[in-house]
Amino acid sequence: MPSKDEEATELAGMHYQIETGLTHVFRVTGTPEVEVRATEPIKLLEVNENTVPSGIMPIQFGPSPASGFHYASLILEVTPDEFRKIRDQELKLPHGWTVGNLIPRPPSGEG
Repeated sequence: MPSKDEEATELAGMHYQIETGLTHVFRVTGTPEVEVRATEPIKLLEVNENTVPSGIMPIQFGPSPASGFHYASLILEVTPDEFRKIRDQELKLPHGWTVGNLIPRPPSGEG
């Protein structure tokens, strides 16, 4: 079974392919004790130029082993301005979560 990091990268790659306004995808992390749990979802912060400003509204999806995703996922989609506010700490992520590493856009033909 793939690791959460591997699935997060795969999921982000798929989203880069289908979301035309997606500029950046970041991992979102909680405490290390929580993140190691298999039941803790993969959390992605997606910066999308084509979304409407709505604040921090996590959308959760269950695992889909038939599609190759064994962990639940949680997507936080924000505008570039909302992302700036998160970075400037004007907008806070819930549950003490923090913005983690950037998952880069895969090269063309991958994802």
